[in-house]
Amino acid sequence: MDYTFAMADLNARMEKVIEDLTGNESLLQMLDSSAAREMLDWGISTAKSLVSRTTDLDEFAAELKLVPRLKAIRQAMRSTGNWASGKYADPASRTQLREKLLQQFRAIFGERRELPTAKQMDDLLNQVDDKNQTPQQLILKL
Repeated sequence: MDYTFAMADLNARMEKVIEDLTGNESLLQMLDSSAAREMLDWGISTAKSLVSRTTDLDEFAAELKLVPRLKAIRQAMRSTGNWASGKYADPASRTQLREKLLQQFRAIFGERRELPTAKQMDDLLNQVDDKNQTPQQLILKL
């Protein structure tokens, strides 16, 4: 494959991914602007990292590889935003959130990547009860 052509494909994929994330207001509408910016920055940098690993793939193969991971990024952003804004107040819903986030992180980063333990996630997710923590601070920790 021609290097220039491959880079053009990669740049087009990057632009599409960034456009999809920045154009989806429902991902961040529950957050104030600083927390939303942190979440969006994480989503974009994570998506760019995934897209950068598709240089050797044609468009169809890249789509097959990226679509489920990009969907998981959007879901993780929405779940995290809802958590940081206080929507998971009871322990049962936080346990469900923990399992959902770990599943989303596995989809994003792959099975081989070491993820936090359930206890580590619970400790982090329970920090939302500390009213001194802003949504932006919570997002940065996650």
